[in-house]
Amino acid sequence: MGDSSYFATFLQAIFAFFFLLLLTRILGKKQMSQLTYFNYVAGVSIGTLSANAAVESWPKAGYALLALAVWVVLTILLGLISLRSSKARVLFNGEPSILIRKGFVQRKVLGDLRMNLDDLVMMLRKANAFSIADVDYAILEPNGQLSVMLKYGKQPATKTDLDQQAAPVRNLPTLLVVDGTVMQHELQELGLGEDWLFSELKQQGISSAADVLFAEYGQDGTLSVQKKTE
Repeated sequence: MGDSSYFATFLQAIFAFFFLLLLTRILGKKQMSQLTYFNYVAGVSIGTLSANAAVESWPKAGYALLALAVWVVLTILLGLISLRSSKARVLFNGEPSILIRKGFVQRKVLGDLRMNLDDLVMMLRKANAFSIADVDYAILEPNGQLSVMLKYGKQPATKTDLDQQAAPVRNLPTLLVVDGTVMQHELQELGLGEDWLFSELKQQGISSAADVLFAEYGQDGTLSVQKKTE
């Protein structure tokens, strides 16, 4: 009895494997590339249902296969609807969100996405942009990836640039003020004091750190500041 159960599970697993292979071919490359969160969730769900179909006993395995087929059909239907309707595409997949526009952090957009500056800086670093001040545009794509366009002169070096002697890096770009709060630890790490910070802010027409969305100390020792009202 035990051997027959193992053999039945073996056959189910083979059937579920090729059934899933067929469905992935039907779904196409877009689903497999997980272009949106919906694609990602659908992929995880399809994998879970396939696993259930491979190991569950009948009739539960049959229910899992039926649910898998229904899920794939619905995914395909939503994809076809999205192709024909831009409104449906936005509804199902979402749309890109501009987090930095023309060099300015879009504070309202960050708030709508429940993101803070630390989240933004982390995502920028993952995109090889270590300074907010170097970024012209940062766009959060529907799949959660961040697309970054650097400012003119901040793009990756060309051969001509490499032939020139590079200036030594003093430090990584560091946020000294975040949403009106002075980062005391970061000031100490850089060997700077609040007097220096407030002097720099005053030179840019800012009397209080509470008015600052972010102030970033750059590699060249300059302070890039954006007010909350900008």
